[in-house]
Amino acid sequence: MRLGIHVSIAGGMAKMAETAVSLGCEAVQIFSRSPRGGKAKDLSLPDVEKMKKILAENNIHPLVVHIPYFVNLASDNPDTRSYSIDVLVEDLERTETLGGRYLVTHVGHKRKDDPPESPEAFARVYSSIEEALRRYTGPVKILLENTAGMGQEIGCSFEALGVLINSFPEERLGACLDTAHAFGAGYDWTAPEGVRKVLTDFDEHVGLSRLCAMHLNDSKGTLGARLDRHAHIGQGNLGEETFRAILECDLLLHDLPGLLETPIDDHGDDLANMKKIRALRDL
Repeated sequence: MRLGIHVSIAGGMAKMAETAVSLGCEAVQIFSRSPRGGKAKDLSLPDVEKMKKILAENNIHPLVVHIPYFVNLASDNPDTRSYSIDVLVEDLERTETLGGRYLVTHVGHKRKDDPPESPEAFARVYSSIEEALRRYTGPVKILLENTAGMGQEIGCSFEALGVLINSFPEERLGACLDTAHAFGAGYDWTAPEGVRKVLTDFDEHVGLSRLCAMHLNDSKGTLGARLDRHAHIGQGNLGEETFRAILECDLLLHDLPGLLETPIDDHGDDLANMKKIRALRDL
């Protein structure tokens, strides 16, 4: 597995790349804009070219971009959904400009009175993605990320996620599997046999051929608590042995990007988490 971390773009793309090098990244994830909203700043092409050079010289790939959290492809508000589609298309284009391979997005949020994994909400997501892929025909692939099912989130069950993902061509739509989210949704990774069981379940409903990236996060929440709260590697309810088993699992491609989205409580936390996950892999 190619290990990396979500790195801030504060200070520009070249600075981000230098940070990724200092952290020992083999892959990297970023936002291409502020995740809090507002109009995206234009990308500086000289800065982007410098970033590409740094990443290439240090064999850091792929570059994965995460869409802002305010996007809701499942919204029943026409204006909100239209804006979300616009942002999705724009971020696909920005990812291509950056030389990124994948754009990760959460599935969306249902209405409060909708049932869990609402078919109507998923139908709106399908329509949103269909429109985005009609407008964007470039090489960047959308990756749908499983959720913990917290609040009004949809996309926590492999069954529902698989139906949606497999409705589109494999070259256009894939999956990003988050360990903490899956645990929160009730998928028990713990112990080596738990890892194989979860991945076999994922393969049955979504397909491991569709899995293009993983988010490696420990969980502050307990199994099935529907809580999306990440913890430092080995310090949550998944524990070191779970991550060692994931990294050793022969069901996963050897070059699959495994990206950390662990908390930054103190200076140096990113480096500490990267050292921990690499040590677990390289034992």
